[in-house]
Amino acid sequence: METVRINVSIPKNVFRELSQEVESRKRSRFITEAIMRLVKERRDRRLALEYQEAAKEINRINKELEGAINDGLD
Repeated sequence: METVRINVSIPKNVFRELSQEVESRKRSRFITEAIMRLVKERRDRRLALEYQEAAKEINRINKELEGAINDGLD
């Protein structure tokens, strides 16, 4: 995997927590995995909301069409 080096500032207490949990040579991987997990969660939430909105629109259109079809059956 191609990597990019960045400079990130985090609060000291967050760094202490990270240091207690993860060996120094494994921090980049840990942070990458944490970021990817959070990005996926946010993307999944956004897609779920978009699907809900689309479902509402589909239901609205179906009701309109149902009314139009029923009007012609009298």
